[in-house]
Amino acid sequence: MIEQLTEQEFNQYAEYHLCNTFFQSSYWGKLKQSTGWNYELLGYKEDGILRGATLLLSKKIPIINKKMYYAPRGFLLHYENAELVQKFVLAMKEYLKGGIFYKINPYVDYRLRNSNGEPTNNETNEPIVLNLKKLGFEHNGYTITYGTDLEPRWLSVLDLKEKTEEQLLKEMQPNTRYSIRGSYKHGFKLTEIDDSRMSEFKELMLHTSERRGFIDRPLRYYQDMYHSFAKEDKIKVMLVELDTVSYLQELEEEITNLKEKIAKLVDLTTSKATRMKKELEFELAHREKTIEEIKDLKEKNGETIVVAGGLFMTYGTQVLSLFGCSYREYMKWNPQYFLNFEMIKYALQHGFEKFNFYGITGEFSKDSPNYGLFDFKRGFNADVVELIGEFTYVLSPIANQCYQRLFWVYKKVKKMKNKTEKLFKK
Repeated sequence: MIEQLTEQEFNQYAEYHLCNTFFQSSYWGKLKQSTGWNYELLGYKEDGILRGATLLLSKKIPIINKKMYYAPRGFLLHYENAELVQKFVLAMKEYLKGGIFYKINPYVDYRLRNSNGEPTNNETNEPIVLNLKKLGFEHNGYTITYGTDLEPRWLSVLDLKEKTEEQLLKEMQPNTRYSIRGSYKHGFKLTEIDDSRMSEFKELMLHTSERRGFIDRPLRYYQDMYHSFAKEDKIKVMLVELDTVSYLQELEEEITNLKEKIAKLVDLTTSKATRMKKELEFELAHREKTIEEIKDLKEKNGETIVVAGGLFMTYGTQVLSLFGCSYREYMKWNPQYFLNFEMIKYALQHGFEKFNFYGITGEFSKDSPNYGLFDFKRGFNADVVELIGEFTYVLSPIANQCYQRLFWVYKKVKKMKNKTEKLFKK
């Protein structure tokens, strides 16, 4: 029998469950409540022992006057136990009687893969998929692109268990390691912000959305998300700032050192000395050019300049990078490498088992339009995680048919609205 759980009871069970994600938390339920959803914290008990649970979101559909339901990254079950899954599903069917449908997209691997997306063995969790289908679920399929599931089916996840910072760096691709080390030479500092500076993060997200072609969320969304998770320290909103004063000091010191090295080579006439002198003079010219650039930035934008940022969920056993953003003009200094490596170090220091770079597609060819994002995450040696996908359990076939027609109309209207907004922005 399905029953209501208290916040404390649900969160204690959910946070360190094998299938844990921040989506399956009371905090996410409260956030979605602020956007028009209702939420429930449900559990299934046998002999007084909690054997499964889920956050369940619901929304009543006008005209049809029935509810649709969604368990984001749910249910929290041991899916290998087919008998338990059957009991839970039947109990949910009875509990949700009178609704239209409910959707789930469990945080369960389908096939283990390496950082290149290649399967590491021939084993899959197909039996779990077949069992859910046998119980009446419709599978959305083994999708590979964005937009075909409510949440990404493909993720990029770095395993941190029993790893050191040095070991992680060593296992990264050489160009990623080079970019990380180079990013620490540009006077960056990482600053955690609260609600008072959320508008700066929003500006970064807006710039990034216009550059990459996605629709950004309103400021209120980020504020509500922060309020939902911050009290229990389950969220970090970080800004990468360029400290122009300290950076200029570092550059001046480097120039002084380079000039001293060049002076020592003046009286040497060997080919090796000549080559070394040319290399040092090239570095000197580069530093002097950078100084002029930073002085100009300082004059225009002040001593401290926000260059990049990210919103990270620090829930359960992993730190998850949910949103990343940066200003185009500073990307040449690799602030995103600095940001992610600093947060990987944070995850290590605080005992998290994984660093989740979050969504990618299942397309790993260099011809893929999203290859750049995948390659960036792969560079950190993050493994590709393929989940079993999205499932729908239809509670009322007639109501579901009506809903699908209404939803088709809604998508057409929304698409026209988005096109109009983009046209006016131009």
